[in-house]
Amino acid sequence: MSSGKLQYYGSKILRNRSREIEISSEQEFTRSLLTDMLEILRIEKGLGLAAPQAGENVRVFILNPVELNLKGHSVFINPEVTTSGPMGKDEEGCLSIPGIYEYIRRPMNAVVTAYDLSGEQFTLDIDNYTARAVQHENDHLDGILFVDRLTPIRKRLVRKQLSEIKREYGPHSRIL
Repeated sequence: MSSGKLQYYGSKILRNRSREIEISSEQEFTRSLLTDMLEILRIEKGLGLAAPQAGENVRVFILNPVELNLKGHSVFINPEVTTSGPMGKDEEGCLSIPGIYEYIRRPMNAVVTAYDLSGEQFTLDIDNYTARAVQHENDHLDGILFVDRLTPIRKRLVRKQLSEIKREYGPHSRIL
């Protein structure tokens, strides 16, 4: 079960590819995990949170439906994301990488198909900031952090800050 604590840059769990949830047999686990994730998101005042950030390598993320155009959805279980359209560049940050905000290039359109907590499948055709948020959280499920998408020059410029995050928040893994 999840630690219920936010995982920070340097935690090995953030670098692992997450496994799919067995929706029918893991409902209790999923509900407990989502409770932990919602609490972390509330405390940290975030836009979204992926399960690895709460200590579990499973394919689940949540997004704040008040901030994003999610057509009533906030829980994404076993999401599949397809991107399209022109590339856009906008600032991103991450609860697991406090204090670092960088401009990241991502496709401006996406289609996400996922399951909700009831096990119902849904598909959303999204764009702009909502598409960016879905791509960011889905990256977490593949062990990818937004800083991995920086240019080599920008990576070098944030390396010291990343080392400080690892030192301050504990367990160590590789640096960029």
